[in-house]
Amino acid sequence: MKQRMITMLVGMMLGMVLLSGGYAAGTALTATLSDQPIYVDGVQVHMTAYQIGGNNYVKLRDVGSLVDFNVYWDGAAVQIESGKPYTGVGPVAQTPAPVPTPTPAPQIPSGGYTITADHWSREDFSQQANPAVFTGVYDRALYNAIRQTLVDGGPGTASAYCMVDRQNYGEVKRLLGRMDSTRWLKHHIPDNFTNYYEYLDYFAVSYEAPEQYQSALNFIQPVAAQAGQMGTDQEKVEYLHDYLCDLMAYDLEAVAGVAKVFLSQTHEVKGACGDYVRAFNFLCGAANIPSFTIRSSNHSWNMVYADGRWLNVDVSADDLHGNKNALLVEAYPRHTDIAPQATAFLKELLVPGSIK
Repeated sequence: MKQRMITMLVGMMLGMVLLSGGYAAGTALTATLSDQPIYVDGVQVHMTAYQIGGNNYVKLRDVGSLVDFNVYWDGAAVQIESGKPYTGVGPVAQTPAPVPTPTPAPQIPSGGYTITADHWSREDFSQQANPAVFTGVYDRALYNAIRQTLVDGGPGTASAYCMVDRQNYGEVKRLLGRMDSTRWLKHHIPDNFTNYYEYLDYFAVSYEAPEQYQSALNFIQPVAAQAGQMGTDQEKVEYLHDYLCDLMAYDLEAVAGVAKVFLSQTHEVKGACGDYVRAFNFLCGAANIPSFTIRSSNHSWNMVYADGRWLNVDVSADDLHGNKNALLVEAYPRHTDIAPQATAFLKELLVPGSIK
């Protein structure tokens, strides 16, 4: 079995059962939910635990899921497979269903990348979006270029593109930066572009994971896996919010990048609101929660899409004041978004049709 540790902060016996609850033969016992914190490799996790007769009990299958060994009931006994990843079922039921082969996106031509139009994407994704978001530079061509990149999910494909003039370049670049999470979106020009001189405003987008974020991504994998087991998006967001509050401490003068926050350490990492925002976007990206940055004139926080709604989350404010007043709130008084048109465009980019 992998050498992992699950520790209880209060030194009490830990009982593990495959099914919920527990019993003692011939004795009427009362089971109550335990509030003991549980850690895996130093990271606090959410696991339902029961206190029975002075002892704490958790489900063995929950332990297997978090520590990653397989455990299942074969109809006669509990089976544990220490060398196999957790599935919760036995060998007979583990036969995987056939996986359909995806249709590959067109690849960048090896002989040169030549364009003949001022915008192109393989699909008109803008038809899925609320047309009210298409204003100024935030037009359908830009929407399709970015949305195509998000759908393709990585480098190596023929780039969807549009034209962004110099006057609007900075605005679009800031828009992309607001979506940074486990991967970054950046302006991209193919190496073998043959006629750039004809289209100097050419704008395509790369979507790649920064190499310097790999250790941070590895560090939060248990957290992302735990969030994935929760029933609702709002539960996931609250779990990630509390986890980040435990890792960080607000300091207006401090600077803490993602690679610094998600690293084994013995003390809280100090950071300002922007550091909290980037770290929370990173966590949401790992947990597949749509998230991006919101800014006022002197502050920043997150907007997340949870259970069918776009909601505000301000982790730095909650951590500073020791409450959850800015967790999953629809309205955020006294905080004015300085770029509402870009915000509406971002919502439709990440979740088409979400503001109809």
